[in-house]
Amino acid sequence: MEGKEGQRLIVVSNRLPITISKDAKGEYHFKMSSGGLVSALSGCKKSMSFIWIGWTGLYIPPKDRALVDKRLMEEYSCQAVYLDDDLADRHYNGFSNSILWPLFHYHPGEMNFDEANWLAYRQANLKFAEAIRSLIRSGDMVWVQDYHLMLLPMLLRGLVDGPGKDGSLTQKELAKIKEGIVEDTPEVEHETLSDVKIGFFLHTPFPSSEIYRRVALVTLPHTFHSFLSTGFFLSDEKYFWVFSIVT
Repeated sequence: MEGKEGQRLIVVSNRLPITISKDAKGEYHFKMSSGGLVSALSGCKKSMSFIWIGWTGLYIPPKDRALVDKRLMEEYSCQAVYLDDDLADRHYNGFSNSILWPLFHYHPGEMNFDEANWLAYRQANLKFAEAIRSLIRSGDMVWVQDYHLMLLPMLLRGLVDGPGKDGSLTQKELAKIKEGIVEDTPEVEHETLSDVKIGFFLHTPFPSSEIYRRVALVTLPHTFHSFLSTGFFLSDEKYFWVFSIVT
């Protein structure tokens, strides 16, 4: 995503580019992780302001979060998304890697759908959307990474623009995606934002329409493929590793 001068980029991925550990004395330690995306974006700090949002990789008690937030933002320009262990496991292993990864890599026989994992996927995506909404500003660009967060463009667009702004996102759809989710934070009124761009980068193949029709639409519930396609296509820009696999 190419930004304008003075524009802020918000990168969102399942994991932060920081490895956080806690020693026997209860002290937290932070270390920059390695990886292609981390390396590719390391140079962005020189040309534009950006914040990286993601899960911490381990459970952090509420009493410690203010300290962790302060160090992450001041030292690494990062904002944490906090998930408990069960939610993180169901979101990452239970749904993302047990449903989406096999589907997108043409291994439908490895798919194992579980309603509780689908609930966790929706709940985790909602927590990411709330974390982004708490710090986003008018003119920001949000760059969402990969299949772990495919509902995020729709959720974020609803939080930023309000339901039904362009006719494709309604209060009914938002209510459905929140169905069964117990929200543990009170709803906050935010100022109206303008000119927020949302991009989505899928780092895997995307299944052909044939396998999606013959497998996903039959094996998985309607709410899954309806929300997934809506969430994904409500991003302003979409990126794939190989365009020829998108049919």
